[in-house]
Amino acid sequence: MAQTALVTGATSGIGESLCLLFASDGYNLVTVARDKEALEKQADELRCLDIEVTPIACDLSNPDAARTIFERVRKAGIEIEFLVNDAGYSPAGRFAELPIADIRSMIQVSVTSLAELTNVFLHPMLDRGHGRILNMSSMMAKTPCPYNALYGAAKVFVLSFSTALARELRGTGVTVTTVCPGATRTNFPRNAGIEDAPAWKYFSMDADETAIRVYRALMRGELCAVTGWYNKIGAFGTRFMPMGFQLMAGEWLMGARKHPLREEEDEPRSDGSTCSDDRAPLSSGDDKNGERQHAHGKDDRKKRDGGSACFHSSRRMTIDPDDWGWFGW
Repeated sequence: MAQTALVTGATSGIGESLCLLFASDGYNLVTVARDKEALEKQADELRCLDIEVTPIACDLSNPDAARTIFERVRKAGIEIEFLVNDAGYSPAGRFAELPIADIRSMIQVSVTSLAELTNVFLHPMLDRGHGRILNMSSMMAKTPCPYNALYGAAKVFVLSFSTALARELRGTGVTVTTVCPGATRTNFPRNAGIEDAPAWKYFSMDADETAIRVYRALMRGELCAVTGWYNKIGAFGTRFMPMGFQLMAGEWLMGARKHPLREEEDEPRSDGSTCSDDRAPLSSGDDKNGERQHAHGKDDRKKRDGGSACFHSSRRMTIDPDDWGWFGW
């Protein structure tokens, strides 16, 4: 019987590419995102690879999201072997200008729901004596980034929490891998309004390329992985940088957006669902209960993939150990 992976932030960016990697290797999937329509479309495409896909439309900014997802999975009789916490949300801009609703939503998505999902799915893994957890941090966990203060702090939590948890789980058969990708060409920078930042202009990686390295780290059970050779150099170099220089470098790399994206730029949801996931790399827009997303971040997957109803079949991804040479892990 095929094992199952649960992926949050599944309909765009790194999460979407990870779903394709799991499917290409024959793993069944539980996909979680806010946009029900996008989830159903993705599920139909992934089923072309002869796997089972269970889409769950759920908003991780909902305080009950983790329990809701766990109960749906339990009632479906699915055992989760791989838990991938990929969903994230970045309300970029001066912290003093961020609405309280955005602050609350970002912490709920990137910190609270991640910790709660890890907790509820960890217990069955411990009972079985095996399982793998991937928690997505960021290069912003390595150095403070002005005007992305809240997001960077959330990723510091993910890095510290996950590496400490991995130590606690030694000898249990359950591994926890933390990944710190740098700038990646996804919807994230558009949704956060930082698509013109130098990090994305000069140092960004393709989402598929990043996902392959992330996937490899998960399967190897690595403790912490940084993707890309320039990110590795940056992560090492920050250890020796004075804090003032780190702050200047972080501000330059992430751009000069000092004001949050305004509400009039947002796009209301149309699916009426109450439980969905990915804000910046999440899914499509949401204006319910103060939860907002920049409308320009909608993923034109049909255009990108030629409108094929089964584009995943032609985009099947495999990993060759020598694919990336010294640029890999």
